[in-house]
Amino acid sequence: MSDLPNAPRKKRAAPKPSAKPKARRFGTEQSSTRTVILDAAEKVIIEEGYAAVTTRRIAERAGIKAPLVHYYYKTIDDLLTAVYRRGAEQSLQRHAEAMSRGDLLRALWEVNADPERTALAIEFMAMANHRKFIREEIARYAEQIRAIQVVALTRHFRERELPEKPFAALPLTVMLASVARSLVMEDGVGIHLGHSETRQAIEAFLDSYPGDLTGLFGDPVT
Repeated sequence: MSDLPNAPRKKRAAPKPSAKPKARRFGTEQSSTRTVILDAAEKVIIEEGYAAVTTRRIAERAGIKAPLVHYYYKTIDDLLTAVYRRGAEQSLQRHAEAMSRGDLLRALWEVNADPERTALAIEFMAMANHRKFIREEIARYAEQIRAIQVVALTRHFRERELPEKPFAALPLTVMLASVARSLVMEDGVGIHLGHSETRQAIEAFLDSYPGDLTGLFGDPVT
């Protein structure tokens, strides 16, 4: 054995702190892929019902890989919320464009009588029975749109000194939207009796309503 003293042990270097993981990105709002995903989800909801919305089904319809759907939308609930919000914003825009023609009541009827858009709205209403987040979104946008319509109609009646008869602005907007939605719902299950007559009655009512509503579309009510 050597009489030399043991060499001092080298101290181990302290481990370097691990780098902070980068935050996961989920695409940009303007991404064309995001639009493709939303379009695919919307079509599936309209044609197959909201229960058919799965990551795999949306990927198949969009022609992309399933992980890419997860990249943009972490959960199906995130995707459904995005689909609804986009549709609601488009509905607000359609109301603005339609009412700029000057015939607010007819515009209101035509927007609500659109079969595809109304079918989508009906699916979301059915979904709202099981998903609270969608119920809250529907209530927020629906009341915003209805408030806009009521403001425009009320101003129309007031400025022309027209009596709010036989219907005041609020029930009038509710009735037109409800009749249009009911016709679309019944069409979807094969019920057609009385539809033609109802549409003719609505058209006659719209033709008989007095006044021009140009320029009465106000800013969104928040």
